[in-house]
Amino acid sequence: MALFSGDRHMRLRMRTWFRKGRVCLLALFGLCGMAHASDTQNPGDLRLVVVLSRHGVRSPTTAPESLDAFSSKPWPTWPVPPGYLTPHGKQLMSLMGHWYRAYYARAGLLSDHGCLTSSVYVVADDEERTLESAHGLMDGFDPGCAVDVHPSAKQGSDALFSHAASGASDDDRAEAVAAVLGRVGGDPARLALAHAGLLKQMQAILLDCAPHTCGDAQAAGKKILLDQPASITATHGDGLVSIKSPLHNASTFAENFFLEYVQGMPMSDVAWGRISPIQLGQLLTLHTSFSDIELHTPIIARAYAGQLATRILATLQQATDSHALPNAIGAAQSKMVFLVGHDTNIETLAGLLNLHWMLPEQPADPAFTGGALVFELRSTGVPARYIVNAYYASQSMEQMRNSTALDMAHPPQIAPIFIPGCSSAGPRYDCRLDRLAKLIAQASGSRSVH
Repeated sequence: MALFSGDRHMRLRMRTWFRKGRVCLLALFGLCGMAHASDTQNPGDLRLVVVLSRHGVRSPTTAPESLDAFSSKPWPTWPVPPGYLTPHGKQLMSLMGHWYRAYYARAGLLSDHGCLTSSVYVVADDEERTLESAHGLMDGFDPGCAVDVHPSAKQGSDALFSHAASGASDDDRAEAVAAVLGRVGGDPARLALAHAGLLKQMQAILLDCAPHTCGDAQAAGKKILLDQPASITATHGDGLVSIKSPLHNASTFAENFFLEYVQGMPMSDVAWGRISPIQLGQLLTLHTSFSDIELHTPIIARAYAGQLATRILATLQQATDSHALPNAIGAAQSKMVFLVGHDTNIETLAGLLNLHWMLPEQPADPAFTGGALVFELRSTGVPARYIVNAYYASQSMEQMRNSTALDMAHPPQIAPIFIPGCSSAGPRYDCRLDRLAKLIAQASGSRSVH
C-alpha cells in the first residue's frame, strides 16, 4: 500500500490500466456502442429519441417463379405472400422493441413498467410489412397497451416514406443520371467489372457452374448473370434513375439469401445449401455496393430523403420547449418516436447526411431488417444547449436466425455515428442541434424534389 500511496506516477498508470480494461470488457460484451449514453461525464438530460427503423424479416418481393430463370433449382417457398412480413420477422421486431424499452428505461427516459401511450408515437408506411412491423415493435416495447400505429400516406405533406420524385423535371433526371454515371467512370459496365470476383461466386451459387462453363444451363433456358445488359438511364414516376446491371440482379439475390438465413430456414434451403454464413456476409457486399450507388448518390438522396430529414429535425426541435411545430412528428410531450419504413429510407437519409457505420463481420453501411438509425436529443448546461447523438442498431444475423432474446448483457449490435459537418470529437460524437439544422437545410437544398 505504501508503494501505491506514495507513487503518484504508479497511481496514474493503474487508473489508465483500469480504464483500458473497462473498455476491453465493454468490447467483449458488445456494449461499446452504448457506452456513449451512460459512461461519459455529464452526458446531459435525455429529452427525446427518434428511431427510424426498417421493417422486419419479409419474404422476397419478387415471386419465386420469376427468379427461377437465374437458378438451376427452384427458390424456396415462403409462408407468406411476396413482400409480406413473416411471423418470425414480427417476433424479431418485438425483441427489438423490448430492448428499446429496457435500454431507455435504464437511461432514465422512460418508466420500466406500465403503459407509455402518452410518451410514444409510432408512424409506419402503409404497407403490410411496415404496419405489422410497427405492431411487433410495440408488442415488445409496450406489451398489452393500446399504442396507436399511424399509417403514413403515400402522397402529400404527410408522406414520410415514399420516394416522391414525380415532380422532377427532365433536367433533374438528367442531372441524376450524370451524377450516377460520374461515380462509375461514365461506363455502366464498370459496376460489374469492379465486383467481378463476387459476381463469379454468385453465378456459381445460382447455376452450380463456373463462368464460361454454364452452357448446359444456358441451353436449358437459364439466364447467365454476367451476360445481363448494363445501362443507366432516366426513369419517370417516383424514381429518378434506372440502373440495369449484373450487380443489380446480384444485389437482389444476395438480399434474398440473407432473408432465407435470418428467417431460420435450414441451411440446405439457404442458397440451396451452396453457401456458408461467412460467404453470405461477403456476398452482401453486392447488395450494399449497389445500394450505395443507387441511393447514397447525393442528388438522389436529396430528392428522396429531404422531406424526411426536415420532419425528423422538426421533431427534435419540438422537444426543446414542448411546443408543437407544424412539421414535427407526434405530440410535443412524446419521449420516443418510432418511424417504421424501409431500407431505402435509411439508405437515402444516410446518403443525404453522409452517414456511415460498420457492424462486426458485415459489409459497410448495412441496412438490415429490423435495423434502425437512432437520433437522441439531450440538453445540457444553463441556459440549455441541445445535443444530438446518432447510432445504428441492428440484431446480428445470428441473433435474427436464432430469435435471441435481447437485454443489457446481450444487446443488438451498435455503431455510434459521426455526423460530418456537425459532430465533435468524443465518444458520443456530439452534434449541436442548431448545427444539425443548418446541415439539413443545406443538404436538403431548395432544389430537393417533392
